Amino acid sequence: MVQSRRVQIDLALAAAAQSPLTTQFAVERPWLRLGGFALMAILLVGLWTFVLALVLVPFPDLRDQVGSSTPLPDTAFRLVGESLQTLVFAAAISVVALGILQAAAMTYRRPMKDFLWPGRRFDKAQLGIGFLAMACMSVITIPIYLATGSEWAPPILDGQYLDRTRFIYVLAMVAGLFVAAAAEEVMFRGVMLRLTGLITRRPLLLYLINGLVFSAIHLDPDPIAFIARALSGTVWTWAALRLGGLEFAIGAHLANNLIISLFWQPFSEAAIARESEWIDLGPEVLTAVAMIVMIERLARRYIDLPSDLAARPAA
Repeated sequence: MVQSRRVQIDLALAAAAQSPLTTQFAVERPWLRLGGFALMAILLVGLWTFVLALVLVPFPDLRDQVGSSTPLPDTAFRLVGESLQTLVFAAAISVVALGILQAAAMTYRRPMKDFLWPGRRFDKAQLGIGFLAMACMSVITIPIYLATGSEWAPPILDGQYLDRTRFIYVLAMVAGLFVAAAAEEVMFRGVMLRLTGLITRRPLLLYLINGLVFSAIHLDPDPIAFIARALSGTVWTWAALRLGGLEFAIGAHLANNLIISLFWQPFSEAAIARESEWIDLGPEVLTAVAMIVMIERLARRYIDLPSDLAARPAA
């Protein structure tokens, strides 16, 4: 049994090493090309940021919320402000992702889809499965968090907020967090993973590098939160490599952020640094294991199976 599991793990790692997101992308003088990409990314991100700033000029209150790290006042209309802040944040991170993606496509002379789901079309099924799988795990782990002492105050169930503002908040969270999740996946599991694959195609290194950088970019000083985000980044990197695209990771990322914003705390509360307990990692590890099992089942059924069938001799 143990040997069988080890064989399955070895096969999964071997398949990940041959992922479309890391293969068939060799370039000459990779470090020089990487430097060119960095310069192009700075220019394009700066350009799109300038465009967004111009759009927000008539709305100074919204512009000030882009870099805000303080929670909004807890009034009856708070969720309206939360909605606007989320949408502005989504717009800000999306222009960064767009600039980075365009820079990669121009520098490496590849279509943008080669950094997202190379060699195939966008797979809506993977997006939906990723969302449902992560949403289910988030709901399952709520009692575990409560048992370990976490406070539960769902914004959409809080009677102090007006009903219509809660409806607006749900719509804004779905739209804004979808854009934000997609943008982060494009940057990390898309462009960064693709370019890291030029240096090494060893899956374990790719998982480690991507997870650590993804967590570090959030600038959260809490070591428990750092590990939890690194774990999430590692799992979503596993999904991208095994499934050959970002759809599953986008869906899972969206579900994770959406459950937090709807059922745990308002969006602006996420920027507040907190001290977590080591026991809080328990549900995170459980979720990671469950998601990896789901990803492997999908990969073996829809990714590995066709190649196996193709290799069989005709009857």
